[in-house]
Parts: sequence; structure tokens; C-alpha cells
Amino acid sequence: MQAMATSTTTRAPSPPLTSACVIALLLFSCLAPPPAASCSTFLVGRGASADGSLFVTHSDDGEGNPDVRLSFVPAATHQPGVMRAVWPDLEDNPRYVGHARGETYLPSRVPAQAPTAPIGHVPQVNHTYAYTEGNYGIMNERQLSMGESTCSGAFAAKAAGAGGQALFCVNELSRLAMERCVTARCAVELMGNMAVRYGFYGASGSFEGGSETLLIADTVEGWVMHFVPYPATNSAVWVARRVPDGEVTVVMNMFTIRGVNLTDPDNFLYSANMIPVARAHGLWDPAAEGEGTFDFTRAFSGGEYAHKFYSGRRMWGAFRLVNPAVVLDPDYGDLRLDAPYPWSVPPAKPLTAADLHRMHRDWYAGTPFDMTHGLAAGPFGSPDRFNGGAAEASVPGAFERSIALHRTTYTHVLQTRAWLPDAVGGITWFGAHAAHGTCFIPLPAGATGVPPSLMVGNATVVDRASLWWAHRYVHNLAQLKYGYAVADVRRAQEEWEAKGLALVHEMDARYGPGADTATSRAHDLPTPPGRHTREQVTAAYFAHADAVLTAWWALADTLMVQYADGFISMPGQKGGPGAAVGYPARWLKAVGWSRGPPPPPPPPSRNRGPGRAGDRTRTSAPEPPGRAGDSVRMEAEESAGTPGLRATA
Repeated sequence: MQAMATSTTTRAPSPPLTSACVIALLLFSCLAPPPAASCSTFLVGRGASADGSLFVTHSDDGEGNPDVRLSFVPAATHQPGVMRAVWPDLEDNPRYVGHARGETYLPSRVPAQAPTAPIGHVPQVNHTYAYTEGNYGIMNERQLSMGESTCSGAFAAKAAGAGGQALFCVNELSRLAMERCVTARCAVELMGNMAVRYGFYGASGSFEGGSETLLIADTVEGWVMHFVPYPATNSAVWVARRVPDGEVTVVMNMFTIRGVNLTDPDNFLYSANMIPVARAHGLWDPAAEGEGTFDFTRAFSGGEYAHKFYSGRRMWGAFRLVNPAVVLDPDYGDLRLDAPYPWSVPPAKPLTAADLHRMHRDWYAGTPFDMTHGLAAGPFGSPDRFNGGAAEASVPGAFERSIALHRTTYTHVLQTRAWLPDAVGGITWFGAHAAHGTCFIPLPAGATGVPPSLMVGNATVVDRASLWWAHRYVHNLAQLKYGYAVADVRRAQEEWEAKGLALVHEMDARYGPGADTATSRAHDLPTPPGRHTREQVTAAYFAHADAVLTAWWALADTLMVQYADGFISMPGQKGGPGAAVGYPARWLKAVGWSRGPPPPPPPPSRNRGPGRAGDRTRTSAPEPPGRAGDSVRMEAEESAGTPGLRATA
């Protein structure tokens, strides 16, 4: 464990907040705006995967000006007495400007921005590991991996320099653990100790977004960790639970840990102040709940934010994908109090990275909550829903929130494998932009950097060198005729994700068991003559990223050609390009087609008897709403909005 010496026993807390202070905090939280962060996460135990891998996933669901870039932070050796800067919680572009966190953030890349100022310092350690970061630490060179989900909590705090005293946000805690830890347990203990010692603040100053969750895995075990600020002593309250090896757990913007066994350190870890703070504020009744266990969620969660079902529906949706045989009710009363869902479930079949890609693309297809149905899905069944704007203040309501989300900055599926060298065993399956429109590309833990296409991207300027922009462009073009275009996107995803998996298998064969038994489990890669070095492995993965970038910009052109101006123009299409498919019948009815302008009146009669001019034309003309292309439109009507729909003409 490469960490500064800290005690796992926290110092005695100062006098707790009074009830009046708690009420004031919660009142303030009701007046504060909701946070932007809202992330979906999965954690898969090694016995629940197809090959003994652990998986941690994370969708970084941002807003309109996200920092979409990845950065590689190299390993370093530090002189005794050096202090480590602690950086503020910044997630909009740019999240950081300076020299301390890799080439991506160098001031020369954003010349109009001043260098980011730290909000404090802590003692540095002798050696720090290399890792990749986005808004949070992602994976380090020893395969330590993390995902994040913002939550509500009983208390809120502000950062040092921003009206408060707390030094650490979850972003910085995750980076600190990436630098100093090999195991998930080390990361839990280090981050917990630092949060308690130096103070913790969440993504917002309110209960909505004021607390946090991290999902943490190494090559052996995975943990879920909840953080709550405790401003009364400039500290934090935290708990962590180990996922059973054969099961899968999820966190969807709300705490989930209940039934904390206070005498089982193999499966539960927690701050020394957890029970005292809960008792001091009347958040725990041991007479009712029992002395031996503790419901952390009931005590410290603020419940769902945004709206009811914002978190619970995704939990239900995720578990239904993990194991359809586990029958759960999508409806419930109070998610915090009622505990309607299990903490973890065994999967119906062992899971792969591809299964988790699919789960992150879920919009409740085939359920009563299918986002491609209904008027809000538009004529062609888009699962995306746009929020915000002045109208929502005057029209109360909410849309369902699915796991797939159009405003996702990136999604990653992190895979750790104990039987391979760390350099190739850890794989970050990285998907720029929204999961249902992205292509997940593999990046190894031992890479010497990140692909150039992932180091750039600004929401205000289209950048054809940016993988994020390529995927954003395609996803937005797909909205032209989503129910049709999603089939093109899925074919491209399947093709290129299969190529990515083939590349991983190629590297596994070079360095896995049997390739060289003397070196196959080493941390680094062997480099005798004729063997690929870390740089060559990195180059192979970078070449794949470049190929996906080219393919996705080509896909954008394909979608424009095929669906521009409301027509369908498929390669080799019967009848030629430009088939008019119009709108599905359900949409025509909903938008008042039948109440539109009537057909023109017939030509005036000239009393010429049978066979008058115009009779033949008038008799053979189709009745409204018949139009050219109806045969194509009618084939589409019943299935419009269904993924995979293709027009024929």
C-alpha cells in the first residue's frame, strides 16, 4: 500500500450539528439547483463473469459543456517532503489547466485559460502509479479501477476557498487512490481516511448531489463506497461493502448499502464516526433496527433526486437485464425507506464486456416504460428526452430516466484480469458520448498514453480529430429517422467492437499463460528481442482507435445520404433512391393529419353525360390520405420506432 500513514480510527468528533442546523441545511438544499451529474454504474464480481474478470462500469452523464477529454498521468518518483496539490471539483471544459495531470491539460492546449489553482495540499508519497483519468480516476497501471455515481445525502458541505473548509471531492479522492493503491481495499481505506481527516464535499452544496458513491475493483474483489460530508467537524461519514464474487450490484444516483454488519470487516468497512453521527442526529434507532446491523441508506441518504423513479427505475431495469428470472416490481413507495430491491443479484448467465455495453444502451425496450414509444419519442421512436428550459417551470412533470442517456459525456466498462500481466490484463472499454450511439474501444492498463483522438474535444467547435465529436455527430444525425438509423449504428458497433475484442485476444495470446510462463503474470511486459514492447502494444491499440474514428465519420456521411430530407435512400434500393416514407399512422393521428386541409373540390361538371372529361382520372385517384410512397409508409407504421426497422420501396 503506497500511502501516507493514517489511522483507520478517526479522532473523536467535535460537537455535532444541532437539529436546527440540520433543518437549515435541508432547507438550503431545497432552494439550490439540482446537480448536473447523474451516472449509472455496475459492479460485477469475478464469479459472475464469463472468464473470472471483475467489471466496473460508469456512465459520466454531463450537460452542455462537458470536458470530454481523457488524460494519461505518468508514474512518478517524488522527493521527501514534497506536498501534493489538491485540485477543485471542476467538470466543465476545461476541468484542469496545468502540468500536474498529463499532456492533455498543458496550458499550451488551452492558451486562453489561466492555470488551475489548487485549494490545498497534502503530503506526497515516494512513488505514484500511472493512470488514466477523465472526470474521475479511471484505471491505473496495476488494474485498480473505479466508477462513480453522484447521490443525495443527509448533509452538505462546501469546498475550501468556496465558502467552506472541505479539501477533498470524490474526483480528487479517486485520483489519489489511483496514484497510491494496488488493491480496492487499500483505495477504500485511503479515501475514507483522507475524507475524514481533511473534509469532504460533494458535487453541489445541496443534498441533491451533495454526496457520492464510488465502485472500486482490483483483480480479486470489488467494493461499493458511499461518502457523506459532515461539516460539523469538517469531516465525512463513509461506508463500504464488498460485492459477493458471484453477484452483480448497481448504483443509480442513490445509496444502496443497507444491513451493515458492524462485526464483519471482510465484507463491510466504515468510518469510526458512522454510528456516533447517526445517533447524535436521530438517524438510527437501534431498538427498532437491532444493534448488530445498520441501514446506512435509510440513515444517511436523501433519497431520489430529480423525481420519483429517477434511481429506482434504473435499478429495476438493470437487474431485469442481469437476471430476468429475478422478478421485481418496477413500482414502489419510497425507495429510501422501503428497500424494494436486493443489493446484488446473481446473473442469469456469466457476463462479458459486451453484455455490459448492451446494458448501458438500455432504454427499457419491451417494457411499459420503453422510451421509444409515445408522443415524446417523436415520429421515429427516439429514446432521447431533452430537459430544461422555462416551460418546465409552468408545466409540472417529468420524463422517465433510462440507463441510456443522450447527454452522456462518456461511458467506460473496466475489466480486470488477474491471470494476465497488469499491462494487458486491465482493459478500459471506452465509449465516447452516449452509450447507445458509441463504439466501445479497448485501452490497456499498461498503455504509455491515451489515443490523440481522446485528448481533444470541445462542445463549441466541431473537431474531426475528436472521437467524442465523431460519435456526437452520428448520434445527432441518427435523430433524422432514429427507428431506421439505429440499425446502421448497431451494425457499425457490432463490427468495430468485434474488431476491438479480436485485438484484445491477440494481445492476450502474446502475453497470457502459455505464451511465456516465466513472465505471463509479471506486472510489466517482457521485452526480449522479437517481442512486442509496451510502446508497440500501445501503438496497436491507438491504431484501432484511429480506425474507429475514421469509420464513425464515414458513418455520419452514410446516415446523411440515407435519411436526408425525410426520404430513404439505401444502397441498391428497389425503385431507386429517394423513397418517400412519410410518418407512421400513430404519428399522423396524434398531430392532427386528419384535421388538415381537405382534398381539392372536383372539377366543375359540364353536363356532358357519361364519359365526361376528367371522370376517369377522378374515379381512379386514391382516396386521402393516399400519397406516393404509401406502400413504404404503411410497412413502417406498425413498427416505427422499433430498433432495426428498415424501409423497402
